[in-house]
Amino acid sequence: MSNGVGKFIFTITVLVVVVTVLWHVQSGRVFGDRSAYRQEKEDRLPYIAEVDLADPGQSYSYNVELMARVISAEAKGEPYLGQVAVGAVILNRLNHPHFPKTIPGVIFEPDAFTAVSTGHVWFPPVSSSYRAAQDALTGWDPSGGAIYYYNPAKATNWWVATRSYIIQIGRHIFLR
Repeated sequence: MSNGVGKFIFTITVLVVVVTVLWHVQSGRVFGDRSAYRQEKEDRLPYIAEVDLADPGQSYSYNVELMARVISAEAKGEPYLGQVAVGAVILNRLNHPHFPKTIPGVIFEPDAFTAVSTGHVWFPPVSSSYRAAQDALTGWDPSGGAIYYYNPAKATNWWVATRSYIIQIGRHIFLR
């Protein structure tokens, strides 16, 4: 890939991320308070609650599409269980206090996913990634509650040593 094409893809990716984040911040979706809704619906899965709260532009199909794109770009070539686990990490972050409270907010958080940073998230997803996104949205979590994952053959950041190991699925190690 030529340097010019790489810069173009990077520029487009940054533009999409900035517009998406500004739209969500402006409409109050990134940092919205879900505590009242949680108390009212305690017996329901938090993943379903987030989908139920979807606003225009954040429909179930929009969330599935975004998750499928991330799953495909981040876990292509991984076993199906690993693809579902990547989807589960996105959803596990929704209920963690240090992450945004919407699926797009989690996905487009700066530097959260390599595939978003590189623009690979915009490549057509593989078909299994849609099924994996739907399985994760129904509550299947093979990651064991992980909020991070990495491929030790690619990631060498020091932060992995500060996290608790949960499980390895395929080439990804899932962490708390």
